[in-house]
Amino acid sequence: MNSSSASTEEKAIQYLEDKYDKEFEVMYAKEGSKLFEDLYGGDVVTVNPKGEPDVIFTVKGSEEPFVETYLQAKWSQELQEKLQSDIEKELPKDTSYKVIISNTRMSNDASPNKPVEEVLKESDTAIVSIMAAIKTDGEPDVSQYNKGIYNLYNLLNGLGVNKYVVSVGFVDQSEDVTEYIRTSYVNNIPWTNLNAKVYGVIAIDERHNPDKPSDLINPEMILKDAKSVIENYSPIEE
Repeated sequence: MNSSSASTEEKAIQYLEDKYDKEFEVMYAKEGSKLFEDLYGGDVVTVNPKGEPDVIFTVKGSEEPFVETYLQAKWSQELQEKLQSDIEKELPKDTSYKVIISNTRMSNDASPNKPVEEVLKESDTAIVSIMAAIKTDGEPDVSQYNKGIYNLYNLLNGLGVNKYVVSVGFVDQSEDVTEYIRTSYVNNIPWTNLNAKVYGVIAIDERHNPDKPSDLINPEMILKDAKSVIENYSPIEE
């Protein structure tokens, strides 16, 4: 399979299966520039382990050494499962959400068996995010949700990482954004570019922490209490 005639997808899957001793499957692939790979990017294969449809990540390149993010996706799902009950009690029932760990800068040879708690403790660059889509019937009354969002913010703050983000999109109840949230680790699509009716967004991160407020953030938007969350709502214009 490693012959020159093998497709990038085949090579990527073989590389992953040799490295991690488990089966993977291709979700979809995007062909990159063959002549200007450094400028425009090479092939990108989106993958998940067989039987784990929510552990979604990418493999980049057309030949070894590939650049892949399996471990970050795995740790993201592991953290989501650990935080599941704490997250779901703060959100309306059936809200789609995703926990994402990025920028860990862990060694490419890091053990896949390393617990996520150790990863977050050892990495001073890791970013932990919660993406959530709250469905509403028309423009949202943010005061109905601000306390829950504030509690999610404090949940991430309590993990002890240096960088964390809560990103909530208020989506019309007629829209199905389940797949957008499920693939949010790899799709890089902001709420403003989503092909759905999104009324507005709340995005709050470590810079809003009242114990370490950033000079780059309007003082009115610092999270002094749950009501401060409302100040961070940004409507999306038609």
